[in-house]
Amino acid sequence: MDIEEFEEGINSLLHPEPDEDGFVPREFPNERLFKVYGLNFDYMKDIYWEGSSVHRYTRLCPEGEDSLHVLTRNSDVPTRLFEAGFNLFKDSVIAYHDKKDKRGDIRFYPSIVLTFWSGFETFVRYSSELLLVTVLNIPYEVAIFLQEKERFLDNRGIIKEKPRYQPVLERYAVFLKYAYNFTVDRGCKFWQQLEKAKDIRDYYTHLDVRDPKAISVNEVLNFMEAILLGIIWPSSELQRTLMLCIYYLYDIWAYLNEHKEEYMERPFFMDWHFNERYMFHCNFENVNTRRFPNTDEERRMKDKIDKS
Repeated sequence: MDIEEFEEGINSLLHPEPDEDGFVPREFPNERLFKVYGLNFDYMKDIYWEGSSVHRYTRLCPEGEDSLHVLTRNSDVPTRLFEAGFNLFKDSVIAYHDKKDKRGDIRFYPSIVLTFWSGFETFVRYSSELLLVTVLNIPYEVAIFLQEKERFLDNRGIIKEKPRYQPVLERYAVFLKYAYNFTVDRGCKFWQQLEKAKDIRDYYTHLDVRDPKAISVNEVLNFMEAILLGIIWPSSELQRTLMLCIYYLYDIWAYLNEHKEEYMERPFFMDWHFNERYMFHCNFENVNTRRFPNTDEERRMKDKIDKS
């Protein structure tokens, strides 16, 4: 692969040039979404695209809507986090393209996983808050579920709130139900892939140190695609775009997927064979020195045995 050509191509996607009127070109679904997944995007044939000033889903925010102003200030964050994940992947391609050994230490891939998932979580959070601001008659129970809150009475009889964790995929399913009357089929391919992506994210967030794992470039790409499809698939079903720029983001993913090169990151000691004793760092109090002595303690034990 010509790495300079790759850099030029990915940078042109990450930083698209505006047209003569100063606007970024309109986004369209990538061919892969038709050929591989058979999704339908007839709604995007409309001359007025979602996000344009004349589209029926483009609404006016009056003055004084502070709750919406706050959301608007953060509205681009999901896209920026997805882009940050792509930039990390781009850096990994550049760093690894001329490596003869296609295995290396943990460097890029877990960071990509955590950054990309944060983009998805932020999308769910932003969309849920926008729903609560703009839609009439959302049940109270739905609102506090989406906001991860719980109300209770303290010992003085005062109503208070406290955080209550709700899994992001559960919140996403509830959001889809009350925002679009869309019921998630949990056996559907896009949802199953999202759940697998969540398992990967959970592994690196709450690392099970008793289960060392390597992660390959294909696993990272599949992870990112699963998240993007988690937004694109229901967009196709509903014939409306759940997140502006999602097709632009998928184009970036498709370009990276086309230019992937085999590589695997793993913990440094993962493939070591522990057939002999070795040294490790442990500075706790009250260590079992018979099982895990330091060099001085071992020497003293040997001297004691020799004298006896």
